[in-house]
Amino acid sequence: MSVIIRRSTGLANNREWDEWATLLDSVIYDSEAQRNKYDDIVSALTIEKSSKRWGEKSITMGGLGDFQAKTEGAAATQDDYEQGYEKFVEHGTFALEVEISKELKDDNMLDTAKQKTINLVQAYKRTRARLTTQAITGAVGSATSISFNGATIDITTGDGLALFNEAHTLKSVVGTTQCNFFSDVLGSTTVVLNKASNKMRNFKDDKGNVLGFMPDTVVLPGNDPEYEDFVKRVIGSDGEVGTNNNDINTQRGKWKFVVDPEWTPTISSTNHPVILLSSEAMKTLQGTKFYDRTKLDIMTDVDVHSRNLTYNGFARMSITHPNWRHVMMIGSSDSSTAL
Repeated sequence: MSVIIRRSTGLANNREWDEWATLLDSVIYDSEAQRNKYDDIVSALTIEKSSKRWGEKSITMGGLGDFQAKTEGAAATQDDYEQGYEKFVEHGTFALEVEISKELKDDNMLDTAKQKTINLVQAYKRTRARLTTQAITGAVGSATSISFNGATIDITTGDGLALFNEAHTLKSVVGTTQCNFFSDVLGSTTVVLNKASNKMRNFKDDKGNVLGFMPDTVVLPGNDPEYEDFVKRVIGSDGEVGTNNNDINTQRGKWKFVVDPEWTPTISSTNHPVILLSSEAMKTLQGTKFYDRTKLDIMTDVDVHSRNLTYNGFARMSITHPNWRHVMMIGSSDSSTAL
């Protein structure tokens, strides 16, 4: 990211705020440059892209067919990529501002003023992370959209169904459906994790070809410490977890572990949702994309009536799910399908 700070004519000619504005601008640049948990959430769960248009269209493509035998001197069999579903997203506009009062400056409360400007940057980063989290974790079952900070966000994939659904369709194979939304809770062994990994490996493209991608990222809610502890042991232990056997732990070293503090579902014996994601499939198959149309753009000004210094933050962004085959959710009570 790279924040832009613009000074209005009023501030540029205002000597009263000149020194403070320079110091506060430096704090903003420094805060924006430091990666934090919000940046990590967006990076782990999406493909981050920049956009120069008002919206973006994604088109998924299936693979070619098999090589066909040919006689000497004959032409090769012609084949085309199978075009999958199309998905369009229009960017949304989000804004927020903070005000540094004249009294705060007169009382030399510079640290308080710095905190206000830092909070503006953190609010921007948090908005990106919350949009990502809610557009993914809320995309379950029959849902087609969510409400987010006054905007309506489309959470469907190219087939018109929610990202996590029990009956995703194949564009070119009529009557065939696939599920990436399951009820099986992870439990205290690796059985469900193995089943889920195998299920993803056998996802098919729109032409019916098995894709073979394996999940490599486990995403847990921020309010499920029981499973958080278990998954840490599963991915880090040398031996098989929960037994006295000397068997090797086949899961060790295979997983990236992400805890999303913005995801806080109701946890129960039948509802321990966990997301499994293939970072390779997400890039290859055009999985969830996060677009920055306008990164954080700040306009500063001095109000002639109150003589307060204002920082107005502006950004345009969007999130879209062109494909669903890079991800699955298990352990959800909203699903009636078992692995």
